[in-house]
Amino acid sequence: MIWSFQKAFNDIRRRKIRSGLTIVGIFIGVAGIVAIVATARNLEEAQRYNYANSSQDDMRWWVWNNTPTTEYALSQVPNVAAVQRRANYYTRFRWDNTWHDVTFYGLEDYSKVQVNRIDFVEGRPPQSGEVAFEISTKQLLPDLKLGDVITYRVQPQNQEYRFTLSGFVKSPAYPSATLLNYSTAYATANDVRRMLGISGDNEILLRVNDLAGREETRRQVEDIFRKRNLQFSGYVARDPNNFLGKQEIEVVVLLLLVFSGVGLVISGFLVANTLSAIVTEQVGEIGTLKALGAGRWSILQVYLFGALIYGLIGTALGIVGGFVGGKFLLGFLGGTLNFEVDQFLFQPEALGLGVVVGIGVTLASALIPAWAGTAISVREALDSYGITSTYGQGRVDRILTKLQKLPPLVALSLRNLSRRKTRNLITLGVIALSSAAFLAAQSTSTSVDGTIDHLYNVYGADGWMQFDSDVNENLAQHLKAVPGVMNAEAWMRGRVTVKATTTDMYGVPPNTTIYKKQVSEGRWFTTNENNVVTISANLAHLRSIKVGDYLEVEYNRQRETMQVVGILDDNSKFLGSSSVGKVFMPLSVAQRLKKRQGLADFFAIVTTEHDPATVETVLATIENRYRELSPSSLTAYSDRNSTLQITAILRLLLYSMTAIIAVIGAIGVVNTLTLNVLERRREIGVLRTIGGTNQRLVQIFLTEGLFLGLLGFIVGLILGYPLAQVLTNVISQAVFPVDFIFEPQMVIGTFAFALLLTTAASLGPAIGAARVNISSSLRF
Repeated sequence: MIWSFQKAFNDIRRRKIRSGLTIVGIFIGVAGIVAIVATARNLEEAQRYNYANSSQDDMRWWVWNNTPTTEYALSQVPNVAAVQRRANYYTRFRWDNTWHDVTFYGLEDYSKVQVNRIDFVEGRPPQSGEVAFEISTKQLLPDLKLGDVITYRVQPQNQEYRFTLSGFVKSPAYPSATLLNYSTAYATANDVRRMLGISGDNEILLRVNDLAGREETRRQVEDIFRKRNLQFSGYVARDPNNFLGKQEIEVVVLLLLVFSGVGLVISGFLVANTLSAIVTEQVGEIGTLKALGAGRWSILQVYLFGALIYGLIGTALGIVGGFVGGKFLLGFLGGTLNFEVDQFLFQPEALGLGVVVGIGVTLASALIPAWAGTAISVREALDSYGITSTYGQGRVDRILTKLQKLPPLVALSLRNLSRRKTRNLITLGVIALSSAAFLAAQSTSTSVDGTIDHLYNVYGADGWMQFDSDVNENLAQHLKAVPGVMNAEAWMRGRVTVKATTTDMYGVPPNTTIYKKQVSEGRWFTTNENNVVTISANLAHLRSIKVGDYLEVEYNRQRETMQVVGILDDNSKFLGSSSVGKVFMPLSVAQRLKKRQGLADFFAIVTTEHDPATVETVLATIENRYRELSPSSLTAYSDRNSTLQITAILRLLLYSMTAIIAVIGAIGVVNTLTLNVLERRREIGVLRTIGGTNQRLVQIFLTEGLFLGLLGFIVGLILGYPLAQVLTNVISQAVFPVDFIFEPQMVIGTFAFALLLTTAASLGPAIGAARVNISSSLRF
């Protein structure tokens, strides 16, 4: 066994370049798996840490004009661990001539914050007329700095006021500003109260001792609100097993694992190719060993030991590289979620998986060529000169010999590829998988973006207006008279429960022209219908609801039975939303359910021109004209940009993994063509002797690489299409349904990718062939 190990080690040392390329391939495959698994586990740990140590609220209410006496009363509730009052105000601020969305939070004393504590990373707590932004705002506005002055708007007349920036804070209670496309800022309690026009606060946050008793605590707390005649609503309970963006991040991690798996398979191909070449080179040695009495298992051990050495070195490097890469990936994702991820914990699961897949895939990949190579008889092995005697007998060989009209260079390159069929087939598989990954990444990214575009086309509004309280639905007619407004509709929305499922409810005019109905089954409701709804396809699928079924719809303990008349292709949802699906009903039915007859809580606006500047101008005009109603607005383009910010993260990671896979694929091509050059040194010498130029030799090997790229592209198309479907299905199941898109330009892009990959990888071996010395090659 010792001699087997020594021989295997010497074989690896003798072919340093080939061995190095193989180890690099294993390293990349293992590193990808380890990095992603370690990152996923550390994200879970970071979630638990943030929940346990960041003082985030367990329960939260909107409570209008609450006072310190209310805070004291709540602190006496048995299960309450901490109480925090604060004022919050949602508006827009202007900096560098651009308006941005912001929520201002006002706290009485920043040194005594009990719930959702914040840390100042720059500057100091704000005083009157000052503001501190959450640190991720600097990613949204890179040039923002201490001492800058921002302008913000306050209702009811959209008056403009100024804040001076006093600091930047870190708060794990809120995601990054770049993820949501709006900012979080902190001011004094009195400044925010002045915005609200009240003397107290409008929000109460609690931490509890026992989550299991949270519902009883809610009952006791809301009893206190009622006894004090406080207006309250908007109860939110934090889920310890969830956080904003968790689903989306899990999908990203899963997609990265799929791509890492593809990379690992390619690494296995590299090992198989390398072992196949070693066995082919050493056929004579195998014959000699067998003639001396060595058994097949003894010879097989040599090559399995070689594979094991490759696996051990590549896996060890991959584990180290994976944990280092995982730390950077965790920092990126943690920063996006605004998690405290200063510690990157060692993950035994990632280590174990890295060892298993690194060594396991390597040995499994080596077994086939090693087993096949050691099956050769003594006579065949000793008679072999490394040149196959069966060329021209196979079907492919016969077809190639009949191609008489091909240019000599092309014909020679094609015939050369058929001489080492197994090796070139493995390389073909490497290129095919790389091409499939690139094609799948294109399709997945385009499908997600296309679905988002479709969503914003379905909701055809350029902006939405809402007011501090519900207003008469006839306001829509007055909004149409505002210059720049093409159309306006009164809508109503809310959260309802259907078959024990929380879902979003929309009350819209039956004859709406802004909402573009995508009815997949049944029909849309008409003007004179009552107690009818249309529902989204995902809700229908989840609860097995069909057209014609009757549903009990519950809102704030008010229940009504309604008939389903249609199913809609509208399965979108907001980031982090826990609701499932949508229920659409006539505006009058929604008003009755919410006991708001004749009223609406927001308005969809379509402008005559759809560019951002026009939309902003029109909405500002509406806000100014109806300032006594305390309006606020949301533009569709900013909402869309926020959504695209999330998909940009997905796109970045997908193409990063594709680039890594492409590197492994390029290594495979380099490995194969380098072996071809080494094996054909005598042939190269003969060509040089009869007048073959350096340029001609380079062309021969480049053409071989291009043919491999072309064939790999074709196989990659066959593999890439179902892979793209799998990836879009993963996103559809976990986040929101994605319309699968596969376009001709993706095929063209993949074709260019495959040819560029193989051309770049072939260049080195081709130039190496041109540099082969004639005399040394003829003595080879």
